[in-house]
Amino acid sequence: MAKFKGKFLCVLAFSVCSLFILGCNSNKKEVPSNMAENINLNSGAVLKSENGDYNLYDYSEKYTKQETDKLVLTYDKSSSNYVYRKNGETFAVYNEKEIKIEDSEYIKLKLSPDGSYVSYFVDDNGMKLKIINLKENKFAEIKSNVSISGTLYDWYDDKSLVYYGVSEDGVNGLFIYNIEDDKEELLYKLKEGYLAYLKGTIDNILFLQLNFDNERQFIALNKNTKDIEILNNNIEEIKDVVYLNNDVFFVGRVKDNVNSLYKIENGNTKRVAYDFPAVIDTEKGIEADSENNILFIGKNNPSSGQEQVFKYSKDGSISSISDGSSDYAFVEYVE
Repeated sequence: MAKFKGKFLCVLAFSVCSLFILGCNSNKKEVPSNMAENINLNSGAVLKSENGDYNLYDYSEKYTKQETDKLVLTYDKSSSNYVYRKNGETFAVYNEKEIKIEDSEYIKLKLSPDGSYVSYFVDDNGMKLKIINLKENKFAEIKSNVSISGTLYDWYDDKSLVYYGVSEDGVNGLFIYNIEDDKEELLYKLKEGYLAYLKGTIDNILFLQLNFDNERQFIALNKNTKDIEILNNNIEEIKDVVYLNNDVFFVGRVKDNVNSLYKIENGNTKRVAYDFPAVIDTEKGIEADSENNILFIGKNNPSSGQEQVFKYSKDGSISSISDGSSDYAFVEYVE
């Protein structure tokens, strides 16, 4: 089964349609089979479970249901390209054309920053990284000399991947692979230990490094200068992180504390969510909306089984911004 946010998403028959609203009249118009549906989403968009099915909701101060039966997994802002599931199959939309992803079982699927490539892992006697060149509709050959550790990777820029692993000559570190040049280079060498988390942002590569004494450092590597900054050394686990104008928010756990939403200030971690909501699902990650508020998923009543989307505002307040559902999942938003 294809995995997305820990949930298997499956819908019924394959059909492509678009709803156009003109004045007070609604008319359905079929989209030609060789053209993809145009979808525009904002950061914070979600998939919501309703009556046994999943529906797509966009977010702009409030959630609005989208008139589509496509379950968008990841969306690129600059190109409006996206990857979606329907009827148990996965498709990439590139320049309004659909490309089927033939691998039915994959994990850690990602879209490149300009929407030109799709990458993911398949289990082929070990995890194997695959990359699809959407412009040419073919797999990109990877000539890597590095054994990637688990699935610790992300996009470095629109043509390059960054991943953690060990090279054939025993170098332990972060590596960059340029797909167009078939060039692999060392970005950051670990003297000891290993990485437990990795994420790329527009300006930085963020990673959690552990040594053999179980000491931990959360590090930001600047893409332009290649300088590193130790952000914190008290974090036990990170599930997702947002880097906003030098403000760092993450969901995870710090030493002697619980799973929650945290902010890093002056090298120290500050827990910003306590009793409301009662439970934060750190596995669901976090997103920043267009106003740089932090969105996350949790439960105000743990025994109800109903999740909601919550907003941590810049003034420090927390509010619910959705109704209850048995399951929410953020659409991965690429900027």
